[in-house]
Formats: sequence, C-alpha cells, structure tokens
Amino acid sequence: MNFKLPTLVSAVAVLMLSGPAYAQETPKYDYVEAFKPFFYPQMGSETRSASGQPGHAYWQNSADYHLNVSLNENKKEITGAAEITYTNNSPDALSFLWLQLDQNLFAKDSRGNAVVPLDGSRNGAHGEELEGGYTIKSVKLDGKAVKYTITDTRMQIDLPKELKSKGGVAKITIEYSFISPEYGSDRMGVQETKNGKIFTMAQWYPRMCVYDDVMGWNTLPYLGASEFYLEYGNITANITVPANHYVVASGELLNEKEVYSKEEINRWNQARNSDKTVIIRSESEIGKNNTTGTKTWKFKITQTRDFAWASSAGFILDAARINLPSGKKSLAISAYPVESAGDKAWGRSTEYTKAAIEHYSQKWYEYTYPAATNVAGNEGGMEYPGIVFCHMTSKGEDLWGVTDHEFGHNWFPMIVGSNERLFAWMDEGFNTFINGISTEAFNKGEYYKKGNLARSGSYLMSDSLEPIMVGPDNMRERNIGALAYYKPGAGLSVLREAILGPEKFDKAFRTYISRWAFKHPTPWDFFHTMENVSGEELNWFWRGWFFNKWKIDQAVKNVSYVNGDFKKGAQITIENLGQMPMPTTVQVKFKDGTAKTVKIPVEVWKRNTEWTFVIDSDKEINEVKLDPDSVVPDVNLKNNSLTPA
Repeated sequence: MNFKLPTLVSAVAVLMLSGPAYAQETPKYDYVEAFKPFFYPQMGSETRSASGQPGHAYWQNSADYHLNVSLNENKKEITGAAEITYTNNSPDALSFLWLQLDQNLFAKDSRGNAVVPLDGSRNGAHGEELEGGYTIKSVKLDGKAVKYTITDTRMQIDLPKELKSKGGVAKITIEYSFISPEYGSDRMGVQETKNGKIFTMAQWYPRMCVYDDVMGWNTLPYLGASEFYLEYGNITANITVPANHYVVASGELLNEKEVYSKEEINRWNQARNSDKTVIIRSESEIGKNNTTGTKTWKFKITQTRDFAWASSAGFILDAARINLPSGKKSLAISAYPVESAGDKAWGRSTEYTKAAIEHYSQKWYEYTYPAATNVAGNEGGMEYPGIVFCHMTSKGEDLWGVTDHEFGHNWFPMIVGSNERLFAWMDEGFNTFINGISTEAFNKGEYYKKGNLARSGSYLMSDSLEPIMVGPDNMRERNIGALAYYKPGAGLSVLREAILGPEKFDKAFRTYISRWAFKHPTPWDFFHTMENVSGEELNWFWRGWFFNKWKIDQAVKNVSYVNGDFKKGAQITIENLGQMPMPTTVQVKFKDGTAKTVKIPVEVWKRNTEWTFVIDSDKEINEVKLDPDSVVPDVNLKNNSLTPA
C-alpha cells in the first residue's frame, strides 16, 4: 500500500517544519539496559531454528482456489462461487476452519466502520452509503451443507469430522455475492471514466485464515488499516464480464484466442519479444467494440497467496518484455483510461514496471509470476500478486514512486509471506527500504534525490510515535506512515550503511528472502537471520529501534590538543546521550583541508557513557564531526560537531 508522502526525506521535511519534535527531552543512556541478554522470547524449535531458518520440521498449510465470478456492471455486483481445497499439513487435527470475509468491512455494522473517527479515514468505504458485505448463499463441505458462523469479517466452519493432521484435505464450496464499494478502503473499488467504469477487484472471494505454529488460527478482524496474512496455493479464476470489457489479472491468461482479436494477439506476441513498450489496444480503438452479452476470461497463478483483477471497456493496454536473471521472461503490462494517457503520465507505466521488476529480481530474488500488471484506478496504491492498482491521476515522479513501491510488494509480502495484520513493518518498511535503492538505480537516477537521514531523528524518534512493533490497528492512524513505512525503512538503511556495511547486509537480507520465500516468517526469524549471517550481535538495535522508542543522541563533548600542542595529536571525547547506542564515525577536519576518519565500534558503549581517544596528528584541527555521511538519525545535530577549545 502507498502513503502519499513518496519518500522518507519528504516525510521528514514535513514533520520537521511542525517544530515540537526538537523540544523533546532525551533520557540518559543506560548501557546495562541497552545490552542486556535474553532478547529473544524463546530458543529455536523444530519448526523455527535459532539461526533464523525454517526448522527441520517446519510446516504450513495450503489453500488452492477455483473461482467462478461474474460482474454486473450496472449494479456493481459481484456474484461468485469459490471452490477451496484446504490441506492441513500441521501436526494437529482440526475440528473447525476459519475463513476471512474481508468485504464485510463495508457492512454498516462492521467493527471497521465502528472505529472510523468523525473526521474520516482512508480506511472503510469513505462514508459511501451502500449495502456492503457478503451475502452468503451456501456453504458446503465435500458437497454437503455444513454449519457455519459469521462474526464480522470472519467465518467459522464446524467440521462434522476432524480434519486429519499431516495431509488431511477439506473441499469447501461457497456461493456468495456482494456490491462493490466505489472506494474500498483504498484497496479496491470502482472508478468512473469517460469511456466506462474501471473495476479494480480485490478481497473479492472468501479466503482461508492462516493456521500456523506460532498462533494457531490467525483470526484478527479486518478493520481496514491492517492488511493481510494468507496461505499459499494455486488459483484458477473464470471471470465473466460484459463482452466489451477487457480484463487483466494476477497470473497467466489461459484463453487468449477467445477474448482477443488476431491483431491484438499479434501485438501481444510483439510485446513478449520487445524491450520497448508495444501498444496492444490504443486510444483510438476504445469504443469500437460494441459486442453485447458477456465474455469469460480464464486465468491461473501458481504458488500465490492471493488473486486480484480489473475490468473495463475503457482500457488502453500496452506491454513489454521483462528479462529475468535466469534467462526466463515475464511481461510488464499497463491498463489505463484515456484520461491517464501520455508520456508524462501512464504512457511510461510499462517502462517503470519493467525497470522495477528487473531491478528487484537482479538485486534480491527473481520474480516468479508470468506478468506484472499496473492498473489505473482510484486507489492511492495497492499491491497484489502480479498486479497492482495505482491512481489514474499519478504521473512523472509520483507514478514512478507508486509503481515501484507497489511492485516492490511482490517481494514483501507476496514472496516472503509475513503477517501484515500484526507486523506491517515487515512488508511496508522492507519495501520502503528497497524502493530507495531501486529509485537510485532507475534510468541513471532520473528521480533520485540523495537524502540526509541524520536530519530525520526528531521525526523518527518523536515522543508522539508508538513503537514499531505495535500493530497498525493499535497505533494512531496518522502514525502509520512513520511506523510501518519510514522508520523501519530507515532502520534497515542504518543497518546497511552504518552498522553492517552494504556487503554484509545485502548477503544477510538476500538469505532472509531466500530462506522464507513462500513461507511465513516472524520478526524473530528475520532478526536471527540477520545476526547469524552477518556474524554480529544486534539485540541492542532491535530492542531500541523496533521494540522501544529509544532516541539516538551522540555528541562531541571535548576536543583538546595533547599537552596543549597540536603537533602531539588531539584528544577527543564523545558521549552517548540518548538511550540507544550506535557505532560512531568521527571525522576530523584539519585546517590544511585534509581530513581523517575514525570508526568507533558499538562495543565501546557496552560499559561506557562516554569515550576518549587520541588522534595521531601534527596538524591544527578545524572541526570534529560525527556521522559525516549523514546516515544515522540523531535527535540533536547541534552537538554533533565541535572545534578545539
């Protein structure tokens, strides 16, 4: 999901202008508290190793879906049947199953609607009056009606016989319908355009809750702010829409010859072999398809946690080849209305999509889906496997930013399947971090602006923020941008640039992605992996940055020449004033224009609140400065430099 502020630097600038953050008082440093042992809540287990990798007995359940759905354009109604094959790989027999009914968020009496404040929210239906939520026609297990109970956005199915452990299979069929909201919590909806409505459909079928080795059934309700936690499996979907509509979706189209003309198929084939964008359906061709009746589009996607789609008579379509490191190919696709056309707007969408997917595949882990489709809708930005929805008015740098961000989510949480509902930072924060690297790489830095992370300290460590580990439903809505996106993203940047170094960090981060691809990691699996692969103890960092609201405030306390003679060198004292320790980079600038840099390891702060060292030099000092590359946030930059007394 995308927040309006496109970069950490922008967010910092806005918050710094508001003023009060600089007035906050920094508590004193306690090295015993910072480095105390027993950070991890438990040792390794058979399912999750203490090294951060899946254990020898790791398991997860799976859910395959066969979905048949039809769209009534005039009523904005979705009618469908979901055939779910659920496999219980756990060591536990299950007497009931839990499913997610996310459309029930839009029912008038939903818990999500109940928590929307009077001044509004980006979540929920934005005050739209509609009879929202699922209408359930039938629920069957192995072809027979079964007892079920619906509580808000959850459905519990009571099983007549326990589902066996280690391979038991349940086949569930649910017939349902719902009216689509126009603005569905900024995640799905209906956008009016001059050539017809754009339907961006997500959370459109009942989905299995995750049963895992950590929580058992994960059944937290969908309130709008927090996202999803889903099982992996294979999905096929038959989508019936008005015959003049064009459909794009997660995965691979199976019946191309039934839904496209010969000329359009020729253009698709050109696109599959072109690094330049190929127009599949042009602006001039919109409105020429006057076919009546309906048409069914058939798709499939494998090893996925979800499926989304979009449909409209008003789509311009274009595409280009994506080149993957293994030699495999994927396809970048864009679908947008004429209002969004042009090289300064969505005419570059496919270029942006291709660049983002190729970069992340080369840098971190190869993209796994047959296509990557960017759809113009009314969402600020929302991600699904192989398809994203971005706002139709986005253009230029904003369109690059939201496209890059939403496709970055195909790594977090689509490939690495963390629990978004509890730990939003594990997808939004990680994604914000990798977005910064990809933006620097795109088109020789076309949209890249080098930030000054040091100046962000008062924002990221403000007293008004909750800790990162607090879930999105448990923090002030105005703080979600900081705590789910910017602060964890900045934390990874600090870890990479100031603590581990790019080479160590990148190796550990790639290992985490590879270990947990298509699995369900917890924060502790991430923490363990980063420590074990890098070889560094990082408990102090996780404790201060993620679990607490500790502040970083390091200072140059004193600079003096040895025995008063600059030719004998200089004695420098630095101190750790904030609660959080950090390794310290000290730059000494001499009056002749030269400089010397000293690295102070974090271990200095294990039993000290200040540290004095000597610089061997026979030159006069102009200034001593901490963090010369501005890669560490600090709540008080005024004490980060000093000249000799």
